[in-house]
Amino acid sequence: MNISYSRISAYLRCPYKHYLGYIRKLTPKRPSRPLHFGADFHKLLEYRGNKAQIKKELKNISDKFYDMPANWQNDLGENYPQDIETIFRDYLQIYKNYPLPDVTEQRFEIPIFKNGKEDVVFVGVIDGLYYNDDGITVEEHKTFSRKPDYSTLVMNTQKCLYAHAVHVLYGELPKNVMWDYIKSTPANEPIWLEKSQRFSTAKSEQITPYSVLRAASKRGLEKTDVKDLLQLYKPNIQNFFFRVTLDFVPEMVNKVWNDFLRTATEICKYGENNTTMNMTRDCSWCNFYSICYAQMTTNDSDSINYIIEHDFTEQKGGE
Repeated sequence: MNISYSRISAYLRCPYKHYLGYIRKLTPKRPSRPLHFGADFHKLLEYRGNKAQIKKELKNISDKFYDMPANWQNDLGENYPQDIETIFRDYLQIYKNYPLPDVTEQRFEIPIFKNGKEDVVFVGVIDGLYYNDDGITVEEHKTFSRKPDYSTLVMNTQKCLYAHAVHVLYGELPKNVMWDYIKSTPANEPIWLEKSQRFSTAKSEQITPYSVLRAASKRGLEKTDVKDLLQLYKPNIQNFFFRVTLDFVPEMVNKVWNDFLRTATEICKYGENNTTMNMTRDCSWCNFYSICYAQMTTNDSDSINYIIEHDFTEQKGGE
């Protein structure tokens, strides 16, 4: 049995969500913009420094998008391929003078205990590792629609679990984690004022120097023509791209790991039959909201089975 951070999180948030996703193995057919963007952007980041592979992946993203049904395209946004390329190009510009990680996409499978005759294995993928003179830095990419506050980063336990994985793989506890945050929508371009033949200088948190340069290029303007706008909107970069580095606390890495083991043990004992519903306001964001809503309103088995067959794919067999 494979146990990941995502699986543990699902079980702790709502055992029924865990049951539907990991026991029934249901996955939505229709794409979710946050999940789809996150997966596509992670793949592009994996190829930083490889222009040919980036070009190939951008084409692959575009081809997959235009092969989707129209309503699925609407879910992602009609300009999805252009948006993700724009955001990625901005990202490369912002961090062009920063070193690339020494390791990318570090996959791991760490046996943790036996459940009868079955191995229970901690699995995951670390986005990047930097080997520094003062220790290892773990890099984790996160995409967002609403900028998270600092406490969200501090309280995220994924970093501690991945620190433990690094300790097992490399024989030393990493020094810190670098959260690398990317907004999943591109910056707006400034408004062009036809009467005065210039860009508006109105205050906005949704415009960056990079979106100013794109707008200027479309009108045949040079960088020097918009230098005041570049300075005006420079502080907004952090609304779209920012990094936060946090040191690991060894005692908390150990505690979070022990908590993980207890939850993994509980999943092995009770997870297969635990269909407890944890109803909260977060339910509307859940992939399985339509199933629970149908159960709470009619609990008609035919209706529920129709939703599952129509909206979900059910994996048969395997982990």
